[in-house]
Amino acid sequence: MTYALAAVLLILLVAAAVWFWRGWQFRRQLGSFDEQTTLILDSGDLSRRLPVKKQDEFAALAAKMNAMVGRLEQQVVQARQTGDNIAHDLRTPLTRLRADVEAALRREDPAAHRDALVRTLSELEGMQQIIDSLLAISRAEGGGMRVQRKAVDLSGLLEEMAELYGPSAEEKALSLETRVEPGLLVGADRQLLARIFANLLDNALKYVPAGGKVVLAAAYRGDRVEISVEDSGPGIPVEMRDKVFERFARLDPSRTLPGAGLGLSLVKAFVELLHGNIRIADSRLGGAAFIVSLPAG
Repeated sequence: MTYALAAVLLILLVAAAVWFWRGWQFRRQLGSFDEQTTLILDSGDLSRRLPVKKQDEFAALAAKMNAMVGRLEQQVVQARQTGDNIAHDLRTPLTRLRADVEAALRREDPAAHRDALVRTLSELEGMQQIIDSLLAISRAEGGGMRVQRKAVDLSGLLEEMAELYGPSAEEKALSLETRVEPGLLVGADRQLLARIFANLLDNALKYVPAGGKVVLAAAYRGDRVEISVEDSGPGIPVEMRDKVFERFARLDPSRTLPGAGLGLSLVKAFVELLHGNIRIADSRLGGAAFIVSLPAG
């Protein structure tokens, strides 16, 4: 009996020691966790990360916190870059506007004043387009854009888009061809679809040199519809294919071609809003192929 009581007491002592040790370890981990998170909050340094040393609940929580901080850091960097790009893209037209107005004020010629007003209106329209595109992207990504989903005759819409851009292709001595299956239906917003493919066609016609070719194709792929805009242009390097969807991304480093670099960002935001996806592949024509996949409706 004495041995049994001693064994019970020993077990209780060991259990209490283990319990106290685990409690001390938990409080130490909690204190370290609190210290590290407070340091990140107080310093505002989003490059800091919580240490992940063991495979336990705290390690799992720290890994999730690190992922959240990393995503927040990425969004802050992107916001700063967007702000810098907005300033860059608006500074040039504002400088031209000021120079135009100052030059017009120094002259007494009504014709010169009218020309200055025409150029001013053109510059303001360009700046308004940048702002409108940024607002549309933000609403689409943030879920604040209202979408009227209904069955859309995609085949008819794509043929209309090709007909609309036909004169622009002819003007640049380009061949614009359609390979669209008849009767394609998608459950989407017709206006958003039109803006998606208007941007993709405009982008293709902009970068394909004279004498080149652009093909707009669409077909069912299981329960989805796949639409591609292929061209015989210079193509897009693999390392640039994700970056071209970022805001203000430009394939033309010299920025000599028109546009603010928001078209493809707008396309991606609208495609994802319609529960679709977009990717870039090598075109059979030698250039780039933008491939959009949408749920069939």
